[in-house]
Amino acid sequence: MARLTGYLSRRGGLHPQEAPGLRKAVSLLFDQHSRAEACRWMNAQGYRTALGNEWAPEVLTRVLSHPRMAGLGEDGEPIEDFGETVLTPDERRRLLALFAEKAGQQADPRDAFDYLLNEGRSECGRCNYCMVGTRVTSGGDPAYRCPAPREGQDSCGRVRMNADRLEDSVAEEVLAELLRPGARERVAQLLADLRAEAERLKAHIDGSPERFGELREMRKVLVPAAYEAAEKATKQDLREARSRLRYLEQLIDVPVEGVEDLAAWWKTAPRAWQRALVGVVIVKVRVMPVGRGRHRDPRERIHIEWR
Repeated sequence: MARLTGYLSRRGGLHPQEAPGLRKAVSLLFDQHSRAEACRWMNAQGYRTALGNEWAPEVLTRVLSHPRMAGLGEDGEPIEDFGETVLTPDERRRLLALFAEKAGQQADPRDAFDYLLNEGRSECGRCNYCMVGTRVTSGGDPAYRCPAPREGQDSCGRVRMNADRLEDSVAEEVLAELLRPGARERVAQLLADLRAEAERLKAHIDGSPERFGELREMRKVLVPAAYEAAEKATKQDLREARSRLRYLEQLIDVPVEGVEDLAAWWKTAPRAWQRALVGVVIVKVRVMPVGRGRHRDPRERIHIEWR
């Protein structure tokens, strides 16, 4: 069986030439370019499939829809030790919804809307669990909600807020913060700090083979249980570092340096850039439960943790 484009083998390992092309194609799709336009760009840049063929829309759809694009098995669960992935699970879900919508099928309503505060940027003010984008019904308005509790998940499922009310309120607060004196300088410093963190993470990830080698050397002097625990912790640390780096890479290239009027920039910026700027200036938004007859102003229900 041919390997999946973007990876060196079925067990993972990003292909250094193919993976960047796929990620750029995804960015084009999220920016409302068609699959044909994305394929034309990839072919013009010299990107090819794992079989060496030029890209076609149906091939691009099939490749990007594959669970392993996000390091998932056929059951939808993460593959152990798969390593860095071409897509995040959230990006793959959004793509599947986009493909279904383009095909005239019923898209998953949770993913059809381009949420501003996804990927952990919003959390339930009652149980501190990350909120997810969803709709109560297929025809309902996009909203954020705390997921219903289930085994192994300690969410409460009792806090919800319409996306337009939450996102508009957060945007107002962010823009107000950016209009304060010295805002551009603070944003520039935050970006510098995030870029420095990204460089530290890259060095940490690059040093992982050495750490695993040192751990293997200690195997002879450690009891099996201790070695297994150390190996598990080291693998978990590497997964978290890769995940954090992928997140930072979405933030640090937001094109705001040199922008005189950040509020005007926001109004015309693509959603991805808005999401990146929010990630630069805030850590997360906490959404509080609604009180009886209270909180008519949605801003009363949000607590922003500024970076």
